Amino acid sequence: APTRQRGTSKARIIPFVFNTQQTYMLEFTPFYIRFIKDGANVMSSTKTITGITKANPAVVTCVAHGFTDGDEIEIDGVLGMTEVNGRRFYVQNSTANTFQITADSLINSSAYGTYTSGGTASKMYEISTPYIYEDIFDLKYVQSADVMTIVHPNYAPRELARRGDADWTLSTITIAP
Repeated sequence: APTRQRGTSKARIIPFVFNTQQTYMLEFTPFYIRFIKDGANVMSSTKTITGITKANPAVVTCVAHGFTDGDEIEIDGVLGMTEVNGRRFYVQNSTANTFQITADSLINSSAYGTYTSGGTASKMYEISTPYIYEDIFDLKYVQSADVMTIVHPNYAPRELARRGDADWTLSTITIAP
């Protein structure tokens, strides 16, 4: 997978409007598209938190979370250690059931309240693209219903198709005689 360029580049926002109830903003960054609906990022992979250490660095226990290093997550609903609620973090040093959280650096939760129960970690939904930073502002697109055709002279034409809020595909268009 391409390396995420966190905080080093701007994003291009492209509207995706199916009807007045089904509208999205597509956030194009190098190698990824994220999806915004009703003013919030579309999330996927919501997992239950069963513990957070009061330590430096903070370690989150979340059985079979499936997150990988670099994933951006949002934590909410934690009791006790409420300082983490409503915040976004990046996953680091993930194992099958635990991960550390980082923002600009690893999170030191030593001075936070003590975790008592509850909480979820939700991953931002995103799909990968081939587009580098220098090209995302030159993408041309047209939308018809749930499909957006995207073109750029340096890439094969692609179709972005929506099947649900967190179910999008980007595929190369095959042109046959």
